[in-house]
Amino acid sequence: MMLWWQLAAIIGGLSTGLLGVYVVGLRMPFLGVGIAHSAMAGGVLAAVAGWPMLPVAVAMSLASGGALAWHASARPRADLGISTGILLSLMMGLAFLGMGMHRGDMTPLLSLLWGSLLFVRPVDVMLMAVLGVVLVAFVARWHRSLDALIFSRPLARAAGVRVSALTTAFLLLASLIVAINLNIVGGLMIYSLLANPAAAAYEVGGSMRAVRVLSCVFGLISTLGGFWIAYLADLPVGACIVIVSTVVYGVALVVARQREVGRGVS
Repeated sequence: MMLWWQLAAIIGGLSTGLLGVYVVGLRMPFLGVGIAHSAMAGGVLAAVAGWPMLPVAVAMSLASGGALAWHASARPRADLGISTGILLSLMMGLAFLGMGMHRGDMTPLLSLLWGSLLFVRPVDVMLMAVLGVVLVAFVARWHRSLDALIFSRPLARAAGVRVSALTTAFLLLASLIVAINLNIVGGLMIYSLLANPAAAAYEVGGSMRAVRVLSCVFGLISTLGGFWIAYLADLPVGACIVIVSTVVYGVALVVARQREVGRGVS
């Protein structure tokens, strides 16, 4: 079982690191936590109804990602940050409503909040691996268009990028990845795993290629480091992953600052 846990940490760190490059770059700070809470709400409501948690969690995530994509297409100038913030508030309300209605064992539901590798199954790891490969293929094929979106949506549209279609595909893929990774970090903390490694990579990366690679490396350090700290010290894995990712970001800030000082001196 230890092997599956480590594989989950490795795949989760790499995939969320790469996904975070675009979550941060596209300035959608609530995307990860909004979609995570959608998956969490789906899982909680499934538990209340006696249904399988994972399929309902994934379905709820996809529905939320599709709704955000439709909103972005219908109103191109809409602020996706505000939209995802509203989504977050709704899904948080549904999740906690469902937890209040649940009368059975609360342990699986709490794992959706805080994360627990104990609830990661081999099938989850295989799904994570498949989605990780899909994400790499998606970025490899569309990285220029995605980079153009980060720079400017209007200019990307003027350059011939199909902004609505690309945004929809990205949001749906992000919804799947966040839902499958929910058991590792938990709905309340997965935002940190999406944001911190990517933000650290933007601090020290000199190009988008470097940012993508460094974000994956930093995500891997965060998940594996957090996993081993949690395992050896018997601590919550989600909290340990978040703390390690924050330390990684702090180190990147120091390195970036030292570079700036060095250029100034020279």
